[in-house]
Amino acid sequence: MKKWLKLIGLLYLFVFSIELIKKASMILAPDIQSFLSNNLTPLKAVCTGWFATSVVQSSGAVSAITATFAGNNLINLTTAVYLIIGATIGAAITALIISIITTTKKRRDFRHGFEIGLCFAIYSSILAIIIFFLEYFFQAISKTSLFLGNTIHGKTTLLQIPNFVEIITLPLIRLLKLNNFLILIIAFAILIFSLKYLGKTIIEVLGGERKARKFVNKYFKSKYKAYFIGAILTGIVFSSSITIGLLVPLTVSRLINLKKAIPFILGARFGTFTDVFLASLIVNKPLATATAIAYFLFGALGTLIFLPNTNLLFNITKHISKKTIHISRKKALYFLIAFILIPIAIILFF
Repeated sequence: MKKWLKLIGLLYLFVFSIELIKKASMILAPDIQSFLSNNLTPLKAVCTGWFATSVVQSSGAVSAITATFAGNNLINLTTAVYLIIGATIGAAITALIISIITTTKKRRDFRHGFEIGLCFAIYSSILAIIIFFLEYFFQAISKTSLFLGNTIHGKTTLLQIPNFVEIITLPLIRLLKLNNFLILIIAFAILIFSLKYLGKTIIEVLGGERKARKFVNKYFKSKYKAYFIGAILTGIVFSSSITIGLLVPLTVSRLINLKKAIPFILGARFGTFTDVFLASLIVNKPLATATAIAYFLFGALGTLIFLPNTNLLFNITKHISKKTIHISRKKALYFLIAFILIPIAIILFF
């Protein structure tokens, strides 16, 4: 019982820290809205979504805001699609940060953890490039989502599915009457603390390393089962940042490997559709519904392309990690900084 309580406490701290970072960062929303009201080029719109997601650390949150803006005619559907493409890339930021701050004894253990975030970034970037060309040259995503949005709008009912993460964290967040910057520092400190002990606690709860490997392998043996677990868990907690972030300490502890984690990552990316869908229901406008459908199409297309070809993502990630950048904690930090600066540079200079 003590082990389970410890695990629940650490999981809560992990979830709380992610939510706290997200809530504190949302103070930037008015500036983002002002920026979005201007005419953005497709490339700048992609980079805006990318950078905004890197700040807020939630592609679902950025996409939900995008759906709201589209529903209220602040932006058109095409711009919304480009913003979501950027949000798809920026979603990898949390897993990359978690992998860097996770404590490891060996460089090889660090590499295994970093490859979760790297794989997510590679998958998101390839998918974003494919969707960008489909939209830029054929308007395939906007036309399809607009047709489906107009078709189903009004036929859906307002489903009041509670955001369980917000329910359990919001009361404590409301107690923090501090400067926004200070809240961010506290959130990162909590995140580091929870991650330091989370992997070891999971192993303890599962009965030691040998039993833990057996338990996890049972559910990750089938890539389709791992995919659906990732989709369902992410759908419940409304955040791929949380579910994919949890893979990092598991891979560092050798409970799972990258090959078995990839289907889970694909499922988690698909599962982030829930909060955007709920936002579109609340806005109750055809363009908001179409934006949510576009977000759904991203995850569906990624599943169709990569789930049957998980070895492709595995091989690309391993090649870049081991042979191209020879990853170390220092190089991983440079990678993270570049990941944040690239969209800023494109927004400012292109």
